[in-house]
Amino acid sequence: MRILKKGASIYAWKNIQLIKSRIFIFSILFIISIILFVMYRFPYITIGLIMMPISYVLGIYTYKKYIEWNSGIGSENLITKELENLDDSYYLISGVVVPPNRGDTDHIVIGRNGIFVIESKNYGGRIECNSDKWSRYKVGRGGKRYELTIGSPSNQVKRNAKVLKDFILEHSDEIFKSKVPHIWVHTILIFTNPNVELSIKNPTVDIIPIEKLCDFIKKQKSEHSLMMKKH
Repeated sequence: MRILKKGASIYAWKNIQLIKSRIFIFSILFIISIILFVMYRFPYITIGLIMMPISYVLGIYTYKKYIEWNSGIGSENLITKELENLDDSYYLISGVVVPPNRGDTDHIVIGRNGIFVIESKNYGGRIECNSDKWSRYKVGRGGKRYELTIGSPSNQVKRNAKVLKDFILEHSDEIFKSKVPHIWVHTILIFTNPNVELSIKNPTVDIIPIEKLCDFIKKQKSEHSLMMKKH
């Protein structure tokens, strides 16, 4: 495997730095609210009582977002490590923003047998999929179902694949030696959290375990061998 770009995108890095700044601000506000409260003087005690729960709740919420982003980067690193088992006929680009997308594409693998867009998710809990409709939830001790956010990972990876294909076609003269071949971008979705429980029906993308990723890629066949220009 030849790695052209490794690691998280600037987009992910900027979001993490922004979240860390917010955590710092809310922590300072929480400390200030405690100081105001213990002064036992009006109106400081009232201001402290108002600020304390607000800064605490916002701080906890922001910290959870920080954990989610860090978990996402950890998930991407697991995928990169697994893809390193491919031979040098494959190229890897990780954490790249393909215009006009604003968010990054986790991994793009380019080989003679095709192009592969890979989206990794580190979600835990129980996840159900029927076509492009997804739901995620956890079950409490009393059997109560708690809904969690997930969106549509399949739509996300398909959208990233389409944007990449359009970008390649727009720059085809710079990429291919001769006639532009029919380009098919494979879409792969991987859940890396070992505690996830999946129930998949009628998937519109390939959803595979991480340990089978390299074998899956190598077994794919293409009508055309992708040959890029050498500069």
